[in-house]
Amino acid sequence: MPLRQIILAALLPSGLVACAAAPDFPADAAANAPFPKIVPVSEIQAQVETQPGDEGIDELAARAADLRARADALRGTSVVDEETEDQMQDALTP
Repeated sequence: MPLRQIILAALLPSGLVACAAAPDFPADAAANAPFPKIVPVSEIQAQVETQPGDEGIDELAARAADLRARADALRGTSVVDEETEDQMQDALTP
């Protein structure tokens, strides 16, 4: 692609955006509202009532074991049948 087309493709969208109307900003109390207070994450987390527990750990461990068993079953097996594999090999050889 020539340089001129690249420059045109980069400048055209910015030129179109520059023609857009400015957004309407609120002129009432919302315009003069104070910025929100920035608080540490620890304060936010302290407001959440959670109780550490082991619920769900057994289900998660069982799911992980199932996934490992499926992975072991797939190891060493071909995911492509012989005919398709032969076609792929033929396509690779000149």
